[in-house]
Amino acid sequence: MGCMCTLLFSFVRSCRPVTKMNSIKNPVLLMLVVSFGAWASYGVCNDDSINFNRDVRPILAETCFHCHGPDEDGREAGLRLDLESGAREDLGGYQAISPGDLQASEAWIRITSDDDDTVMPPPESHLSLNKKQKAVLKQWIIEGAQYEGHWAFAPPQSPTVPDVQGMNSRYASWGRNEIDSFVLAGLLKAGISPSVEAAPQTLIRRLTFDLTGLPPTLEETHRFIDDYETYGESAYQEAVRRLIHSPHFGERMTVPWLDQARYADTNGYSIDGGRDMWLWRDWVIQAYNDNMPFDQFLKEQLAGDLIPGATDAQLIATGFNRNHMITHEGGTIPEENLTNYVADRVKTTSEVFLGLTFGCAQCHDHKYDPISQKEYYEFFAFFNELDDRGLDGNAGRNAMPQVSASTVMAQDELKSVNAELAAARIKLSNTTSGFDEWVAEERRREKVRGEGFRYVDAELLDASAPNRPGSYEFDSDGTVSLSAPSKGLAGFSHSMQLRQGAQQASETISGISIEFYPQQVPDAAGTKAEEMKESLLALTPFADGVPKVTAVLVSANNQPADQVDYHGQCEFVTATASTSADDHAAPSVLDERNVHWWQPSQKDQKQRLTLTFDQPVDQTKTPFLSVLVFFGKNQSLPFRWRVRPFTGHDPQSKWDDAIAAALAADQSHWSKGIQERLLALFRQTALSLSSLRTQISNLEERKNMLTKKHSAMVMNVSSKPRETFVLTRGQYDAPSIRVTPRTPQVLPPLRLGGNEERSNNKNKDPKKRQPTRLDLADWLTDSNHPLTARVAVNRIWALFFGTGIVSTSADFGSQGEYPSHPDLLDYLATRFVSHEWNQKELIQMIVSSATYRQQSSTTAEQITVDPGNRLLGRGPRFRLPAEFIRDQALAVSGLLVPRVGGPSVHPYQPHGLWKEISHFGSTPATKQVFVQDHGEKLYRRSLYTIVKRTSPHPAMAAFDAPNREMCVVDRGKTNTPLQALVTLNDPQFAEAARVFASSILQDPTANDDRSRIERAFEVISSRLPTDSEIDLIARLLAAERARFQRSPRNAERVIAVGEYPATQDVDPVEQAAWTQIATLLLNLSEVLTRQ
Repeated sequence: MGCMCTLLFSFVRSCRPVTKMNSIKNPVLLMLVVSFGAWASYGVCNDDSINFNRDVRPILAETCFHCHGPDEDGREAGLRLDLESGAREDLGGYQAISPGDLQASEAWIRITSDDDDTVMPPPESHLSLNKKQKAVLKQWIIEGAQYEGHWAFAPPQSPTVPDVQGMNSRYASWGRNEIDSFVLAGLLKAGISPSVEAAPQTLIRRLTFDLTGLPPTLEETHRFIDDYETYGESAYQEAVRRLIHSPHFGERMTVPWLDQARYADTNGYSIDGGRDMWLWRDWVIQAYNDNMPFDQFLKEQLAGDLIPGATDAQLIATGFNRNHMITHEGGTIPEENLTNYVADRVKTTSEVFLGLTFGCAQCHDHKYDPISQKEYYEFFAFFNELDDRGLDGNAGRNAMPQVSASTVMAQDELKSVNAELAAARIKLSNTTSGFDEWVAEERRREKVRGEGFRYVDAELLDASAPNRPGSYEFDSDGTVSLSAPSKGLAGFSHSMQLRQGAQQASETISGISIEFYPQQVPDAAGTKAEEMKESLLALTPFADGVPKVTAVLVSANNQPADQVDYHGQCEFVTATASTSADDHAAPSVLDERNVHWWQPSQKDQKQRLTLTFDQPVDQTKTPFLSVLVFFGKNQSLPFRWRVRPFTGHDPQSKWDDAIAAALAADQSHWSKGIQERLLALFRQTALSLSSLRTQISNLEERKNMLTKKHSAMVMNVSSKPRETFVLTRGQYDAPSIRVTPRTPQVLPPLRLGGNEERSNNKNKDPKKRQPTRLDLADWLTDSNHPLTARVAVNRIWALFFGTGIVSTSADFGSQGEYPSHPDLLDYLATRFVSHEWNQKELIQMIVSSATYRQQSSTTAEQITVDPGNRLLGRGPRFRLPAEFIRDQALAVSGLLVPRVGGPSVHPYQPHGLWKEISHFGSTPATKQVFVQDHGEKLYRRSLYTIVKRTSPHPAMAAFDAPNREMCVVDRGKTNTPLQALVTLNDPQFAEAARVFASSILQDPTANDDRSRIERAFEVISSRLPTDSEIDLIARLLAAERARFQRSPRNAERVIAVGEYPATQDVDPVEQAAWTQIATLLLNLSEVLTRQ
């Protein structure tokens, strides 16, 4: 292993782009260089005079506004520095700021004082002004201390496009559209030259990731390179059009929107039960693919329910403001919860559409922006009219209000799903291959049935029903009786210690038998069982205090009671069930990963479930057994149960008498009916057909999803809207003055429309009625609104450049950064509005610019002057988002299932992650047990991976995906060792590497090591490797071959990872060695980085 690690490190290091940045070893020196460059780019060095918004306001906001800003109650000494009038007010013979006179400016005297009692900011604030900041303030005062209104609160005006040719004719032909004129003007002013265009293979890779979130195929890369060389710009534009009209475009755009809208599949808080909001996610994907204008996109999500004649789709859209966390937990106060829900809507709406931090004014006036607490609650009132409940969302039910509707994608996909399903069913019904082998195995099991069977003595240590008080009686035979059983009890636990007498010391435990008397059962065999979700049967042998958990899970929806399925990582090789009713045969209850529930009998009649372990338990090493039985929602706990371990073979047959007799007889004696039954059972249970059965099951589920209506939480105005009050210190139970819906005074006034259907009261006069969310949406999308278009354009820009023109995308207020290119931002914002808020057109303009197409490598000049690339003198380079990294591995391996839309899926994740935060108590909480999916659901795109707020998927979290508890506008970008551990060891990545390796070995165009290395490298990275890279990879390949030849068992382990079948006609040693090569390539910096 050491050889591989050494070569891998050597290879990755050799492939790292060499820049001057790599030579800066000292982090302090690097910080100084960055700081100097930033000031050189955006400070006074580029202009002869000070710009208040760019240079001064950020300093005052950072160091002064907390005590001398908009918050009247928190203002010190009556001094207000965010307004010119406050700074120049007579404070008793002196002014804070005296234009042109430093010695008469008390603020300047204070900030330059050496006296701890007078210096500002005071030492206890832990804030200070550095020399550069003091120099800026000094120059500003000398120049007259001119104030300006905050730039973001003034409506954008379309600026004149710079005449670049008049500045420098050398670059007259560089630009491709107006974006480049604005960018080039800034570069020339800073004395920087733009970078050359990236190579064609880099451009197509960049475009494909940016527009679809997926890598280009090798064929797409080759076609683009050829076409670009021949046709130039027209080939580039054709690639843009193809990608922007791909159904995967909507998926790519939806990923950041899910962060902003805090989409999740669970409610959050402690219980974190399940919810269904995937209809809203489908709506978002479809809206992007349909190029819904952004103003309509905003209106339908904020107020779709208030649009006259609202459709189901428009109601679903309002789920944007129902994605917040919800609780039904005991001990919480409904009114407090409702206040929290509305506060979350205010925070999300203001950050996403206004780029303002309204939440800072919930308890007091905003410390930095001119938003009072009263204005906060006036905005709060827009969202305080919902017909929702403070305690809701129990047992997997969506909280009210909700709508039942079909997915917006139903009609487009149903035809293809029906065709696939029909073909798969025909294939299964015609399959006979493997039948003789299946019969032979079942005959063998029947012959050994009951051999050596004996119950093993065990001492009952403890038994209880979690979170349910009551008394228990323990009988001498190990039976446990609950004194007061009741409906709704979630489960029971049973712990025992094996007695190791002389006879038993050498025995192993083959399995367990669970017997119980149900309190309530369906009336007859085959009737529809109550819906059961995530019921758990878990066996825990304890060895040296370390638990090893094996779980079998139940998940069924209105299926016959004898066919309730267990799903999950099953470590049981067989399972049988019986009842004491004479007219009910014991059916087979285990099929690879699916365990079928036993046939119901009458109340108080004993039932038994017998589970045989995949690997016998050595009782000398694991003397303690613990069994947890968890019943799904609306189930009842049996009031008596007994758990007994056994050794030997289960005496209960999997089959009824007729099938058991047929297996014991010669095949020539089978009747036609028995032959047909056995063939049917073979197709239902043979492990060799499990993949095909899983495919059919997934297609049936997909069809069900497309044809049936599903629940989604929506906005809906209550018939009796709640009154809204300013809450003292933000406390739900401390109301003060009553307020009505209104927008902040610092922004343009809201004008009511005349549509009386918008009103949530009886007053039809538009001048007197209260504003609604639809009025708010119209206000936000007014062409003169100063924020909405700027914020939207900035977010879209950030998708393609790694950061926005305003780097603080969630904060356009005083604490936010001044735009790097203010005129460009206003040009794009006004153009966006005038072009009817067309998102695809804006994106096409951005990716068509020469600015976007620059290569991302850097020069010493660029690093010194513009280390953060805020002037855009080179192409951006940043790590791919978490979802793209996983999707890339699936795509290049051929595993990716490209279906668009539908419910969330449960791909691989480490066992037991949900256990510590799960609730198996008196409430039938859902999403408490992770149930891994199988088949194509393992390979769906990552935006469909279930998001459990208290336990997000670890691979996504490692790459900075948020837990979706709150709105997140900007994901962080970190680099940690955990990320490498994910891409090297996560089964999803290991399986993708294995399948990719198999495809390379079977590729007819690559028949030797060199050609295979070239092929693999180019498929994954979109470029051919250099000779030195080929040499390094070949050395690693030789080392891995030798290692696996010495240890074939290790090779078998490598190619056994994941559920996708291993290629049988490829040498395991070769497959394992090439899997390591694929793993290496998938971990290259340039593969994980968008360049």
